[in-house]
Amino acid sequence: MTTQLQWRPTNAPNASSRTDDIWFIDESTGWAVNSNGHILFTEDGGANWTRQFSADVYLRCVGFANRNKGWVGTLGASKRLFHTENGGQTWKRVDNLPATAPVFICGMSVVNESVVYASGTNDPEEKPRMIKTVDGGATWTGWEMSEHASLLVDCFFTSPLRGWVVGGKANVPNPSRDDVKPVVLFTEDGGKTWVNRVADLQDQFPFGEWGWKIFFLTDQIGFVSLENLNAAAILKTTDGGLTWTRHPINDPQGNANLEGIGFADANHGWVGGWGDADFLTGLSSESLDAGNNWKNANQIGRFINRFRFFGNPATLGYASGRTVYKYSTEPVGPPHHTLTAAPTGFLTSNEPEETRGSVEIVYTVPEGAKHQTIVIWNRFGKYVRKLVDESSPRPGKHTLTWNLEDDSGQVVSRGAFIYRITIDDEAESRIVIVNP
Repeated sequence: MTTQLQWRPTNAPNASSRTDDIWFIDESTGWAVNSNGHILFTEDGGANWTRQFSADVYLRCVGFANRNKGWVGTLGASKRLFHTENGGQTWKRVDNLPATAPVFICGMSVVNESVVYASGTNDPEEKPRMIKTVDGGATWTGWEMSEHASLLVDCFFTSPLRGWVVGGKANVPNPSRDDVKPVVLFTEDGGKTWVNRVADLQDQFPFGEWGWKIFFLTDQIGFVSLENLNAAAILKTTDGGLTWTRHPINDPQGNANLEGIGFADANHGWVGGWGDADFLTGLSSESLDAGNNWKNANQIGRFINRFRFFGNPATLGYASGRTVYKYSTEPVGPPHHTLTAAPTGFLTSNEPEETRGSVEIVYTVPEGAKHQTIVIWNRFGKYVRKLVDESSPRPGKHTLTWNLEDDSGQVVSRGAFIYRITIDDEAESRIVIVNP
């Protein structure tokens, strides 16, 4: 009797916000990065995790060329990229990025030890850009992509010259997310020229939708998740990316605000993400017929942003979301409440909250703390304001009020935001929904 493959949480810690990305060089050895600024490492398939790195920055993507050499991209303009040469024992900031590097590095594709591509930024107020190295990071080149896109997210290259980048394009001045439609841009000359492979689908796309993650099962079969705050859909190709079709996610729960996508074989796949326009439910969905029809699948994990698999059909897989999940024949243990927030040490709670006015932040500083910061981001990781940056903070309970102003004194509009408190090397985050 064959033991069934099934999803279960690993022993990675629950992230206060989310574990955004994972990378495994083999079935047991891998890294995870999260919004708390932590790089986590496992060498036993997720049974145990160690923290390799901690920084006051939102970590977005990770990729390795081999057991020793890897990179991590961030949403911090002054700390956009980190690099390791020793498997993560030490991480160093990459300081030789060109002026044309993306403000935030949202997607990364490590082709080999020499060639790496990265893309961003997931924000129509910033210039869409890409960077690459062909000498293992000794030098980097960058270029703007405004001709082809208004925002860029994930990229995926199958060779040093051939690859894709996804995002959205608007055809109005000073666009917002509500103005973009998806683009799937393809190059076969290392980024010198690009073709939008979904240009013929523009009439099928609603405004306010854009490409988020790329997943290729084989050279011919590939998928792109489409982020849309109020709906969910994917793109699929069966001819190596030449043509694509759009498939709505039609599960009963009405999944929306999609991000992660992955397939174990040509028929069986999953999607996940934020689940709704308020970024609160973290819904997941499952298809057994190649993406045509979908059912609720929240039991596999929540808030999923990335799937990675071994084998075709898959014999093992991982996904990153509220924690790191594993797809294997290993037995599932006691029920794991994936909606439970991460344990707190500083914040009184990190469960999402809603407000119609100012935000009250209650936290406790431990004895002997050397430094603390409190930073506000919008839900897409864009910096809004630094409320606190203090050395030798007074120990004990503190209450701080954010008046909804950014660093320039402008009041933010409604939406979801993250505030994160970092004390020395520990960080905790909380989502707050600001209503009108």
